[in-house]
Amino acid sequence: MNRRTLIRSFGAISAGALSAINFLGPKNANAKAWVSRGAIKDETASPRDVKINLKPVMTNLFHTDKWEGPCRWAPASAGEERTRGENSFSEWARECKENKLGFDEEDVRILEPVHIKFSEDFILTQEELNKLKPDSRETDAYFIIPRGSSIAAFEIGKHFNKPIIMVGLNCRNVDIAAYSRSRGYEAFVPANYDELNELISLLRARKVFTQTSILFPTDRGLPAVASVTGINDLEDLETKLGVAVKKISYKELAGKMTGVMKSKTEREKAEQFANELLGNAQESYIDQKYVVRSVEFYQTVKSLIKRHGCNAFTIECFEFCSSRLPEEWTITPCLVHTLLRDQGIASSCEADLGSLLAMRLLMSVSKKSCHQGNADPRDENTFRINHSVPGIKMNGFDKPDLPYKLGRFTECGWGTKVVVDFTDNTEKRVTVARADPTGTKLLVLSGELVGADGWDKDNLGCSVEAVIKPPDGRTDEFMKKRIDYGNHLPWVYGDYSEQIRQLGEMLDLEVEVIS
Repeated sequence: MNRRTLIRSFGAISAGALSAINFLGPKNANAKAWVSRGAIKDETASPRDVKINLKPVMTNLFHTDKWEGPCRWAPASAGEERTRGENSFSEWARECKENKLGFDEEDVRILEPVHIKFSEDFILTQEELNKLKPDSRETDAYFIIPRGSSIAAFEIGKHFNKPIIMVGLNCRNVDIAAYSRSRGYEAFVPANYDELNELISLLRARKVFTQTSILFPTDRGLPAVASVTGINDLEDLETKLGVAVKKISYKELAGKMTGVMKSKTEREKAEQFANELLGNAQESYIDQKYVVRSVEFYQTVKSLIKRHGCNAFTIECFEFCSSRLPEEWTITPCLVHTLLRDQGIASSCEADLGSLLAMRLLMSVSKKSCHQGNADPRDENTFRINHSVPGIKMNGFDKPDLPYKLGRFTECGWGTKVVVDFTDNTEKRVTVARADPTGTKLLVLSGELVGADGWDKDNLGCSVEAVIKPPDGRTDEFMKKRIDYGNHLPWVYGDYSEQIRQLGEMLDLEVEVIS
């Protein structure tokens, strides 16, 4: 078996294989420990740079003497047993270091393997547990070869309150997992390395999600005036899901933007980037000077994201518009949302955190940029999603750009926006998702892209539209469920509904899937 080949394919995961793993852990007092678990949060890291830190551990029983009994039908001497065990660990540790367990190093970091030993009293001493202490804070999960007993692996997961992973549905692994789960601790038993790959992908997506820190420029706060069904209880959001929101004033935003506009260096960078955007566009309906100004706003937002240690962004369009700053700067937030998403940074319109959290899940699982917009019925079988914020990297962050044009948002000619023809793409399956206003539920749709609008015209305002068809006979059901979830819907190319369901459940969210 070529494990590197098996581990590498993070994007395409079969629903059947995922269903077999049963990722969902226990629903009790310990089940949300993942909110504060795992690596120390790197406040300035890009979500695309986040890795799962996997700690390989082999447990082993070393007897103090030689005797026969119910579990020792062919015993070795204590010395021989120890020599064999140490040699086995050394070989396994070498393989872990050299082959990285077959994982792509862009997604997984393999920590130093550790050998945990115990004798026939089956007690893990503090000295042994201390072997895991040096990198315990950065460890996201323990990858365990559980030799000698079941209780040792459980004790490791319990002591550090981290997930434990064992590959193979053998008697010991399922014994450990069932006991751990019944006690409220996470334990996973992928049947093979394909399923291990899938599990690691979801654990990584969960880690990205719980490290989300959102920059939100506002003087008014929440709820937003036009997207009231976004998640508005920020303290509860951070407590339940680990997602933080950093609010800054418009005064700070304006101060930074003024500094960027006055800086010759920043201006030159903006001009160069704007010319690249214009040069790569199929067509443009907007003057270069307005593209430059929109890029300067993008530079402003990026700088503030870094200053405040954030990795996501939103701004309330109606409040922002009323401040008259967009008119003064001749910008709208549209281009910022597109460019941030294309870097894997969740960026939502109208301070809608329910949309932003679903966007974060979709982009983490698919490794693709996304589109987001207002959802309205088109006919009895379809609905539209319409906002001028499509991603250019919607086929994948490491894939070629989608063909795009640059449009204008306002009648006066400013407000740079990207325009994409969504139907001009091989992939027609899509996944749509949204979190509810309480941040406890997730609505997921697997549908088909059947139309698009906005490509051939110099349209103003929000005018980049995708037309989506839900499964036969379920359009009305999906549209009515939005009464409990809210308006804006982010979507990505491809069917990731099963992965999102599993990931939502790993986050203790109630998930409704229409597929």
